[in-house]
Amino acid sequence: MQSKDKNTEQKILEAAKTAFMKYGLYGARMQDIADNAGINKALLHYYFRSKEKLFDQVFEGALSKYFEQMLVFSDTSLPVLERIFKYIDNIIDFLSEYPQMSMFIIKEISVDQEMFYEKVKMLKEDKGIHLISLLKEGQEKGEISNIDPVVFVMNLHSLCAYPFLASPIFKAIISSSASHWEDPGNNKLKASVKDFVAFRLAK
Repeated sequence: MQSKDKNTEQKILEAAKTAFMKYGLYGARMQDIADNAGINKALLHYYFRSKEKLFDQVFEGALSKYFEQMLVFSDTSLPVLERIFKYIDNIIDFLSEYPQMSMFIIKEISVDQEMFYEKVKMLKEDKGIHLISLLKEGQEKGEISNIDPVVFVMNLHSLCAYPFLASPIFKAIISSSASHWEDPGNNKLKASVKDFVAFRLAK
């Protein structure tokens, strides 16, 4: 039997990541994934017997990488505010690589909530504390203001994710107004989100 080549497998996963992020599990086609990976469909099925198995690997890989950005919350060598700032850098860099990640998650939750919750539970187990716990810790230590942590988390993730979700809208607005705007490394976006955080959490 032919042995599986790691380079071919990686090409498949990259092609599948692009397709699933754009179309979701049920909209993506195996033939398109095979074509974009530069292989035939039979070889694709040799590596991954079904679209569902391929999707699981792509989805878990993306989610796992997403949760890795949260490891900074457990870095007790840093003040609470600095940990949140580092997380903002991490998550915006992550969304630059996976710009459709937020929409992808929303789509898949709407199709199968239980599957999503189970994957999150499994992948989050060894990723340290979460942001709500960190905010409560900062409040107890007197490092940050006494805000509602759940509302803050919703606002923070909206500020980080929405520019990527609505990128086509912003590009159209900028183009129609004959404006030119660049943000290498998303540094303006990061600074803007940090300004909000610093203002909202200031004692």
